Amino acid sequence: MLAEVRELGLEEWGRSGEGRTIFGVALTPTLSRGRERGKILIVGGVHGDEPSSVEAVVGLVRRLRAGETPAGDLVVVPALNPDGLARGLKNNARDVDLNRNFGARNWSAAHAPGYFPGAAPLSEPETRLLAELVDTHGVQGVVAVHAPFACVNYDGPAAAAIWAEDVARACGWPARGDIGYPTPGSLGSWLGVDRGLPVLTLELPPGPHAAFGRQAAEALDEAVRPRGPV
Repeated sequence: MLAEVRELGLEEWGRSGEGRTIFGVALTPTLSRGRERGKILIVGGVHGDEPSSVEAVVGLVRRLRAGETPAGDLVVVPALNPDGLARGLKNNARDVDLNRNFGARNWSAAHAPGYFPGAAPLSEPETRLLAELVDTHGVQGVVAVHAPFACVNYDGPAAAAIWAEDVARACGWPARGDIGYPTPGSLGSWLGVDRGLPVLTLELPPGPHAAFGRQAAEALDEAVRPRGPV
């Protein structure tokens, strides 16, 4: 999957703990009917054992460039955790679960096996990069692509639930306000709960992307569709 990301010809926005490139792109497609909204961050590959999330975001970038998917202003990072992806392992090179390493108020050093949150919030270069992008680009909403729960989880204001329901109708996976377990230090906790931004966690089903690629595309296309403020 890292080769497919490189083939997109995106910008080099940062480096992982082991020095691998983290690619990204800021896109400003033509808005249908001139409707405005804040910038949306799309991020995949937070966990290295979820390559389907990267494939889904790569596909979105290709459709956007081909003019197949209308969208507002986007900030796209297809593979945040290239070290984990290179190994096929969930965590980064220092065995940190990046989705427990954000600067949320509920960050905690206590953790279950496999969910090491790092020495401190934003201790990892990958999460620091994403935090910088949120601030420098004025991000007003987030779609983080994960697997394997086949649902559209949401955090943040009431608008997040409406957004999630629209995406859920497009792909057929249920919208959920609760993923079923605590997520201290997660992207949703930090930006959704603490900062009040609408955050969707698009959970793809288990297995290869080819098995559900159409639904994943419909979910992401709906998520980036021009609409009122999210």
